[in-house]
Amino acid sequence: MTETAEVLLQKTRNELDEIAVKLGINTVGLAKTKMAESIVEARKKAAAKETPKPKAETSKPKAETSKPKAETPKSAQPILKEAPKVEAGKQKPKLSIGKKGVYAKCAAIDAQISENNEAVAVIGAGIDEINDGIKGLRSDMDKKAVKMRQDGTSMLQQGIKEHNKGVKEKLNGIDAQIKANKKAAANMEKGVKEIHTGIKEMQTSIDRKADEIQNGIKMMYSGIKVIQTGIREMGEKFEGFRDEATNYKHDFYYG
Repeated sequence: MTETAEVLLQKTRNELDEIAVKLGINTVGLAKTKMAESIVEARKKAAAKETPKPKAETSKPKAETSKPKAETPKSAQPILKEAPKVEAGKQKPKLSIGKKGVYAKCAAIDAQISENNEAVAVIGAGIDEINDGIKGLRSDMDKKAVKMRQDGTSMLQQGIKEHNKGVKEKLNGIDAQIKANKKAAANMEKGVKEIHTGIKEMQTSIDRKADEIQNGIKMMYSGIKVIQTGIREMGEKFEGFRDEATNYKHDFYYG
């Protein structure tokens, strides 16, 4: 059974492309719907070429009673009608495909594809403009980069010269300071010896004072013990005096 365009649309585009190539159809830029229709038309033309023409039958006398001709059964599936031929210079008439169904959806897809192609063309022009702008911007940036590198190199060289000059001045100052330090070091060594001598004498005095302080502390501890003993004895005497006073008071009042 011959495949209709509606049946062919259920196949993938790659499958349709293989069938179209075998039939000699150019599929470049061709929508899937148009591809299916082209395959059906090509198959019809190929079938028409292969089908032999029927031979003319010899005329026979008609029968007295003519029987009604049997109606040929219609195909269960709709058969696409061939599009009318278009003369040169005239617009191809559009097929009425209705508002619903596979063909209507395919027509809407084709229209969307056309819009997308136009949008792609506009986007492509915009991309070209952007690329041109990027090239110009890159050229300007390269020029500025070269200028910055040249200016930076000059500034760096000038800075190195000034730095070297400052380093020399610092080294000269350090040399002069070293010489002054050597003289001061000689005087300082003499002063250090004198300081050591004074420290030894001071340490002797400190040790002597420490011994005196230690002896004083020992004497102070002895005095504290004597004071504590006296306080304890005084407390005992006070307790005895308080007891005697209590007894005297009791005897005075109560007899």
